[in-house]
Amino acid sequence: MNSTPNRRVYKEHIMRKLGILASIATIIGALGIASITASAGDDKPAPCQRKDFKTVMVKEACEKGGQPAAKDAMKAFNKDKKIASCNKCHSKLAPTYELKPDGFDQFKKLGGKALDDKSAADKPASK
Repeated sequence: MNSTPNRRVYKEHIMRKLGILASIATIIGALGIASITASAGDDKPAPCQRKDFKTVMVKEACEKGGQPAAKDAMKAFNKDKKIASCNKCHSKLAPTYELKPDGFDQFKKLGGKALDDKSAADKPASK
């Protein structure tokens, strides 16, 4: 009897397993490198582009967590006020987030607090 066909089938079986193992190892290695690279730059969030602030919310968010925190704060404000798009108030988005001429006024009309506003907590209670 000739065992050559059996050896060929066995070798093909082994080669398939090695191919699958090599593929899995490559994927795991790529994910490992990607996670190490991503975590290396996570030390400090990107600072806010603006340095002059008109609103309390954005100023505080920028001080605490940079531009990502400011963006999250504005997204929460938009969701709370049922604003569908950032483009309602902003003429340009990232990285500068320039406001439309009436963007700040729209923010205040929706209940946003400006830095120059005096809140009810700052005013003495009148009886």
